[in-house]
Amino acid sequence: MPLGKLAHYSFDLVLISIILAGINRNTGLQFDTSTLSSVDFRTWFGKYLGLGERLYDYTVTLLRNSGYFKQKNLVYDYVSKEADKYLKQQTGRSVEDFKK
Repeated sequence: MPLGKLAHYSFDLVLISIILAGINRNTGLQFDTSTLSSVDFRTWFGKYLGLGERLYDYTVTLLRNSGYFKQKNLVYDYVSKEADKYLKQQTGRSVEDFKK
């Protein structure tokens, strides 16, 4: 097997592991390793999933510190928008008028 194909398959396996870690973190769905028959393979696969978790954490930290990404808080954004609408309805002014 050429070295290029080996590197390509290794990279694909790492990406799949990171995707599984992201699914686990965002939805709580976790791959059930107890269904695997071989204890050795189960141990190896657990380490593989652990690698994905570590790389996922590293990637999120790197992106958070890069300055190119910002985190949105959907609940806060919704409450702020509704509060601004309520304030405008009650006073006829927006939040921006009070910031000046």
